[in-house]
This record gives sequence, C-alpha cells and structure tokens, in this order.
Amino acid sequence: MKIRKKRCKQCNIQFTPFNSLQKVCSVGCAIELTKQIKKENDATIDLLVKKKKERVALGTILGYTKTKVHQYIRLRDKYKPCISCGAQWKEDFDAGHFYSAGKFTSLKFDTDNIHGQCIQCNRFNEGNFENYSLNLPNRIGVANYNKLVKRAKNSIKTIKKYNIEELKEIQNEIKRKTKFLQI
Repeated sequence: MKIRKKRCKQCNIQFTPFNSLQKVCSVGCAIELTKQIKKENDATIDLLVKKKKERVALGTILGYTKTKVHQYIRLRDKYKPCISCGAQWKEDFDAGHFYSAGKFTSLKFDTDNIHGQCIQCNRFNEGNFENYSLNLPNRIGVANYNKLVKRAKNSIKTIKKYNIEELKEIQNEIKRKTKFLQI
C-alpha cells in the first residue's frame, strides 16, 4: 500500500511520510512543533489554574460577604425581638432570610430580606414563615415589603451568580451602613 503525500504541520510543505502517523517532514520541524504544542499546553494549564484560583477566591469572598452582611443584620436588629415569634433579643440570634438564600439567590444579601431571628424559629421551625410574613411589613414598611415581594417574583426566574466586583460592592455598602449604625 502506497502512503499518500501530506502537508507538514510545521512548515506546510508536502512530503512523503514513512508511516501514516507522521505529522512533520523532518526532525527540525518535529522539534519546533513539539515546542509549539508545549507552549499551547502550558497556556491552557495556566488558564485552568487561574480559573481555579478565581473560583476559590470567589468562594472565599462569597463567604466573607455573607459573614459581613449577617454581622450587619445582627448589629442593626440588636435589642429588637425575633421577627417571627417576638422572643426577646439574645446575643446568639441568627440572620434569618424571609425568602431563602438558596432559592432566591438575588435576595441573598438584600437587607430587607434578612432580619434578626431566634435560633428556634430560623433553624428548627424552617424560618417560621407565616409569622415572619405577618411581622415583616411592620418592620420594613408596607411599601418596602411590596417591593421585596416584587423583587422575589423576578428573582425566582433566574439564578444569580455573583462575581467578585459585585461582592466587593456589597461589602462596601455593608461597611458604609455599619459605620452609620456605629455613629
């Protein structure tokens, strides 16, 4: 069986290969092609490492943002009773979400959606949603409550994926609000 001529992957000239797997015409072209492939592979590996670091960084910043928002909520709602059951304020109150952070991702850091809640209501009574919904309009006002409900209806349609810039912006806003409370 006669082997057909091929074009060299490196210098693009036609040559007759020794076998069907040969890609280049000479040793010199083979060395150059190997260098080129190694360079491309290194670039791909660098890109994958960078993306992994960004994902790790994003996860870290996401956790830090959550912590800061919850600290702000605890400071803002200090000495206020539990939003759901009205239990007297305690140091260990949770920052409970009206609309769950997992299902309503764009409301995860919305301060109208998060309020001081006792551990019993938040963790063991699944947020005590019925009482939460009765007391929330009194806490944030009817107009803000209606806006929150509207945002929730829009939020349920899509999953919000935060980027680092958005999280930094949220952190700066929370820092500003925290400073204002401490004055």
